Amino acid sequence: SHFQVSTGAYKRQVHEVPLGKQITDPAVIEKITWATWTSILGDEVIGIWPRNADKADVNCACVTHAGLNIVTGDDFGLVKLFDFPCTEKFVSGCFTFI
Repeated sequence: SHFQVSTGAYKRQVHEVPLGKQITDPAVIEKITWATWTSILGDEVIGIWPRNADKADVNCACVTHAGLNIVTGDDFGLVKLFDFPCTEKFVSGCFTFI
């Protein structure tokens, strides 16, 4: 009943389905259980960003089907695996694949 998008300005937006009305209340957003996750933005993935990273350094993310891990791809050619959610800042990935 909801979807989220990451804008070109690196803003996370959450909308209701089918009306498309944007939800801005953090308390409402926090209660949503997502069926999938491919966003690089949000409190749930703040730890995927390396220290001193530019906004464009992390390019993609995807949570595993079990919802326990998230894998990312970045500008440095690395694929990293993290626990999900990853709410602690500057976590190094569990594994780094080149």
